[in-house]
Amino acid sequence: MKNMKKLNLLLIVAVSVLFMAGSAMADTAVNWTTPADGSSFPVGTIVNPQGTANGIGIYGGTGLDLALVIDTSGSMGWPPDYTLDNYAKPAAIALVDSLPDATTSVAVIGFDSFANTYQVLTPLITNKADIINAINGLSAGGGTDIGSGITAGANALVAGHTAGRQMMQVVLSDGQGSYLNQAATAFATHGIITHTVGVPGHNSLQMADIAADGNGIYTDVTDLADLVSLFDGTGGNLVGLDHVDIELADGSWIYDISTDALGNFVLPDQVIALGANTFTAYAYGDDGTSASAVLTLNGTGTAPVPEPATVLLLGAGLIGLAGLKRKKSKK
Repeated sequence: MKNMKKLNLLLIVAVSVLFMAGSAMADTAVNWTTPADGSSFPVGTIVNPQGTANGIGIYGGTGLDLALVIDTSGSMGWPPDYTLDNYAKPAAIALVDSLPDATTSVAVIGFDSFANTYQVLTPLITNKADIINAINGLSAGGGTDIGSGITAGANALVAGHTAGRQMMQVVLSDGQGSYLNQAATAFATHGIITHTVGVPGHNSLQMADIAADGNGIYTDVTDLADLVSLFDGTGGNLVGLDHVDIELADGSWIYDISTDALGNFVLPDQVIALGANTFTAYAYGDDGTSASAVLTLNGTGTAPVPEPATVLLLGAGLIGLAGLKRKKSKK
């Protein structure tokens, strides 16, 4: 038990250091993804504005196109870890579950000696179950050509890309295989960012190099609980983000709003008031840089009037006060 606690502590420290080192490559960015800035709603409408932030210099965008590039080579199926089933699959599914359905599409790529596309880029909002089934259906066997997986992921992203969205891939692997700068090519040619996640027994130098080539983050987390917490946003993120604060339309604040592994956030229910409703997101990166973005939503129509029952209660209260005043006057 003591050794396990010590291991978890070392993993947390290692992840923090790696995030800080990896995110220094670019400035922080933040933007609102939905609703569109300047949108109008009837007064009293409840909305949940969504945005995304990061510390690796991704500017603009209205959502995410993501390729999960998963190592299915023979070494991922070896005992005692059975890394594919016990680590890579649960982590990938945790990531899928944490992403906003309305603004995200996901592709699933498996690679061993060759790469295979098990799910083309597909919207979460309509085909989430198919994406998860594709992940669960992966099996281990064969050699390890990491580069072919990254190329297949890039091809899937380009083929199904939604204009205005950021393209990213997350490579989950033990890093024990061939790689020839394909992540650098994907970034230079298409702006695709490649993150890497090392599973137990991985080649840390190779996985770090791949992330550096792809302008992404390398994460050395070999405990399943830490992998899942990373992807659901409770244990860090893959985009070099420290935290995000939100100033709401009424002047109140949400500090350190919850974000997922890729920096996406959603505001709790916001009731639209008459006129301009302005929300400001402030993002802070691990590298010390910051950015802000403003979203204005307009409330139209007329402000709600008191319900009849409320008016009656108010009138009764005033009558009571008048009666009390008369009693005092008589005294």
